[in-house]
Amino acid sequence: MAAFSRENHIQRIVLALVLMVFVMALYYDSFLQTEPLSGGKVTAWDELWTINIDGQTFAEDVSLPYSLQKPVKNKVISLHHTIPSQLPAEQRTIAFNSSMASVLVQVDNETIYRFEGPERGWAIPVFGGTYTHFIRLKDSYLGGDLSITFGYTSNNSFAGHFKPVYSGSKTDLLFHELGEWPSLFYGFSLLLIGLLVVLFSLSIQTDEERKSFFYFGLVLLALGGWVFSQTPSKFILFRNPALPMNLSFAALFLLPLFLVNYIIHSYPVGKWASPFLYISHFFASLYILGGALQLFGIMQYTDLLLPCGLFLALFLLSLFVLLVIEYFRGNQDLKSFLLAMGFLLSSIIAEVILLMLGISLDSAVILHFGMAASAVVLFWRSATLMRIKTKSICKEQLLLSLAYSDALTEVGNRAAYDREVSRIQASKDKHVLGILMMDINDLKKINDTQGHTQGDMILRDFAHRVQKILPSRAKVFRYGGDEFIALISDVSEEELQKMAERVLSHFSFGNKLHYHVAVGFDRYIPKRKDRFHQCVGRADEAMYACKHSMKQSSSAT
Repeated sequence: MAAFSRENHIQRIVLALVLMVFVMALYYDSFLQTEPLSGGKVTAWDELWTINIDGQTFAEDVSLPYSLQKPVKNKVISLHHTIPSQLPAEQRTIAFNSSMASVLVQVDNETIYRFEGPERGWAIPVFGGTYTHFIRLKDSYLGGDLSITFGYTSNNSFAGHFKPVYSGSKTDLLFHELGEWPSLFYGFSLLLIGLLVVLFSLSIQTDEERKSFFYFGLVLLALGGWVFSQTPSKFILFRNPALPMNLSFAALFLLPLFLVNYIIHSYPVGKWASPFLYISHFFASLYILGGALQLFGIMQYTDLLLPCGLFLALFLLSLFVLLVIEYFRGNQDLKSFLLAMGFLLSSIIAEVILLMLGISLDSAVILHFGMAASAVVLFWRSATLMRIKTKSICKEQLLLSLAYSDALTEVGNRAAYDREVSRIQASKDKHVLGILMMDINDLKKINDTQGHTQGDMILRDFAHRVQKILPSRAKVFRYGGDEFIALISDVSEEELQKMAERVLSHFSFGNKLHYHVAVGFDRYIPKRKDRFHQCVGRADEAMYACKHSMKQSSSAT
């Protein structure tokens, strides 16, 4: 104990010295001066825009952001702006966001950039969610008429919103887009943790706890998919806007299904949860229906976004109200879920309100933080369930150990042996089983002459050493008093005989505790229609014959 304390003290001193050197290194290295990646200026072109619809002037001297009233589907909508005649070289890249639209950029009617939907698959092109376009301006474009034409194939909530155009270097514009990095962090974190939780759940043995963690992981994946898809920073990694958009749609339609299943397997709920499970199946069916409608050009997923968002908010609100009622009826376990539900419901309602008001979703950090907070609360609940179940399993295993383990020798007791025999006789897989009967000679005499303490030491010593001698697949039991029995699966007659001889010779010479062991053996072969107890009887007879032979040999000596 003193040596351990001394090593612990030395370890603390070493770690403290490492920390001191680390802080010193940080301080001295902080004097290194390097150029920042982003130090330039990003200028917003947000004033003096002209909007044309189908070739006709709709509005002049417009300030961006600007939203058109619906419908905008199949209309040619273009924004015009005069490019400054003087622009520094580091200001000649422009960037702007578009949502669910094709984009054509021209300068003095010369096409310099084009963004279109997929060339095959959908009957009506799908352009993806919010997307950031980067365009380099040549010297000849300075002072020209910049025209940005949007083509919408849907009147969804994303259509008809125009955001400012920014100029600067591409690096500065990229860092400008990274202003939403907290949402990117939340999204990636939820996706990664969700995947890890799902994989972890597959290793859990108990059914309810496995399902609780599994559906919790799916809830995290759904939340993470939605959060990740809503931040422009995602385009640092994925330049295809349609892929994260599909992730957000799948998350929206599947979240109710994952959430209700999580409730059912994590909280004590009654039959009232069944209707919500059926409704969650309806959400998943809508996703399938939406895919079919989009495939044949009838409508797009985005056309369903607002009504499904409202329906989801109503669904969650109803679920929340019912859970509150259950909580006040005495179901105190629902407290943690109500807290998480409050965060999630507030997030969904905020999302729907933003969609209805046509407000840009680029600054949804509070919404995403709310989702992350709800995930933390749910994780705490699942972890608590796991901890409670683990303690319960440990208690059960301890009780089973006490019930089926011999307290003195720590091998299986007679009850454990009887249970193993019942299992063998009931098993359909009939394997050959070797039976070793072993008896410690003259243990009663040792108890009478040297005391029971010495006898107990011999019993413990034998049980400990015989398990090392026999193969790892052997199961050893204390059959009664000074008798032990070992059951060894899939063993030949020759192998079993060698094991018996090894036990005999091992306890005959060079032991600190001097005692001898008699051994008998037999094999249980189901194909011969042998009765198991008959094989044990023959092994027992062989063991007593061995004991008698050892006594005669000792008397002759």
